Amino acid sequence: NTMKYIIFNWKSYLNLKESINLSKIISRFKKSKKFKIISAPNNFFHLALSKNFKKNTYATQNFDLDGRGASTGSLDVSHLIENKIKYTIIGHSEMRSNHGETDKIVSNKLEASINNKLIPIVCIGESLNIYKSKKTKNYLRSQINTIFKRSQKYDQIILAYEPLWSIGTGLTPELSEIDDICKFLTKILEKYTFKKINILYGGSVNLSNISEILKLQFVNGVLVGSASTKSSFINYFK
Repeated sequence: NTMKYIIFNWKSYLNLKESINLSKIISRFKKSKKFKIISAPNNFFHLALSKNFKKNTYATQNFDLDGRGASTGSLDVSHLIENKIKYTIIGHSEMRSNHGETDKIVSNKLEASINNKLIPIVCIGESLNIYKSKKTKNYLRSQINTIFKRSQKYDQIILAYEPLWSIGTGLTPELSEIDDICKFLTKILEKYTFKKINILYGGSVNLSNISEILKLQFVNGVLVGSASTKSSFINYFK
């Protein structure tokens, strides 16, 4: 049974003090062969947290492609590298809906990540309409085709399948559906070259479904939003 990636996306739920408290809990966990825990705090708190909790692993929730220099309000990929941040989320549905991030932009960010030896957590997923009209697999295939290049040799990639209709709604696909989609993704990704690829599920993951989801054959971990801001959920992994 391989190690599962557990990614806590704290979004903009927590203030600094709360982020410190949760990081403290995580820092006390014994090193585990079962779980690789990565926290994605609000980008503004990153340095304070990584300085205080050197053993914890952090991801940024995003970065942008505006470049260094005269770009106000930006977070350049070089700032992640300089501060030894190894992981970054790319293409989260809230970045897509709030900031117009497209698969094409995600593809460019993926390239920037690879070039800078960052491990990207790439988010894909279908809307409720697509799901209801049973076109999920076609849609995910087109996302993969836009984001990844067949000519590229990728190092380590984490792919998070997050059905858009499931994020923050309390609705999740059936367990068999989740496993089937992750199996499908595993299969279509065979056309690309990865040193290591892990497929995660995200979307209304919580204490009542976490153990079942982690048992699924084709799921290598989870990307968790609001539930991960609760210490009761975090302590599941200790």
